[in-house]
Amino acid sequence: MKSVTALLYFLLLISLAVFLLTWPCPETFVDSGIGDIEKNLVGVNILNSEPCNTSITEEPITPGTSFRTYSWDYEGRLWQLTLPLDDELYEIYTSRTRNRDYDLFASDPYDDWLIKDIADALFSLSKAYGLEESKIPGICISFVQSLNYISDFESSGYDQYPHFPYETLYINGGDCEDTSILSVAILQEMGYDAVLLELPEHMALGIKCGSEQKGRSFEYEGSNYYYLETTGSNWQIGEIPKEYADQPVRIVPVYRRPMINLDFKARCEYSKKEGVVDVNVTVRNVGSERAENTTIYVALQAEDKLSWWDQIESSPVTIEPEEVYNYTAKGLKVPAGEKFRVYVQAFGENLVSENITSKWTKI
Repeated sequence: MKSVTALLYFLLLISLAVFLLTWPCPETFVDSGIGDIEKNLVGVNILNSEPCNTSITEEPITPGTSFRTYSWDYEGRLWQLTLPLDDELYEIYTSRTRNRDYDLFASDPYDDWLIKDIADALFSLSKAYGLEESKIPGICISFVQSLNYISDFESSGYDQYPHFPYETLYINGGDCEDTSILSVAILQEMGYDAVLLELPEHMALGIKCGSEQKGRSFEYEGSNYYYLETTGSNWQIGEIPKEYADQPVRIVPVYRRPMINLDFKARCEYSKKEGVVDVNVTVRNVGSERAENTTIYVALQAEDKLSWWDQIESSPVTIEPEEVYNYTAKGLKVPAGEKFRVYVQAFGENLVSENITSKWTKI
């Protein structure tokens, strides 16, 4: 892998030199920080599926890696961007759970290298051809709008299956939430204030503009975010399709934050006097930032929901994005004949508290 990295970075330097003399064609390289993806345990509704085969143009360069070249029109000029995307890394992305909020696909930390290189390349292209500053967001959106429309069912076999930016670029397309996620990630890296706009059966993005901007906007925290369509082509900032003009819009800010998915398995041994319960808890951080000082609380909740037969909590731990932490609560006791349920909660200093429970049972 190190030799592949060196080779591709050498190609990048050659490409940048050529860029200064000829038609621009920037290149980037993959160096993922994603660790091994472990299997999901029973108890959490998680979508995991094999991707369907998608036909796109590619040129193999080294085992597991290929070039993707994207060409599109903007402001009367043909633009071109070339990215090397790794087949094995794509397979890792497809194994990651979809059980996370839309904004966390856009703020995923493991594709920062790719999003930064795309943003830098678009800035370089804009500067090289004297593009007006007000037109720079348009080159990003026109790039994304040029990708193929591919429904979730076509790409994954599921009706609702959002993709990470890496996946959308790899398969050369996606549906409205995929292109919106990719767009907001690039625009934010370019320094623009952008949010996701969630509508019934649709998604777009909003970009913060000054009062001189015309078109449809939505107020959020004292600022106006102008509608920007990412599917189709030639949509301008502030221009909203007629079918969505009167639809309610939920603004989804995009920023780095942790998010915890909880799962557990419980095992009980019992006698005429009491039951002894062991609870194995699995905690996965599906967010885009580490979960600081996270504590796992496990209890046997009484039927009144206000009291506990027994309880225990872990020592605080830090959980990195995509990291899995396992905690076992052993020897929790409940009197024989009493109804109870297992209650598990995760909380931390920068974490929105999450909890799950079992069904009510009685020994």
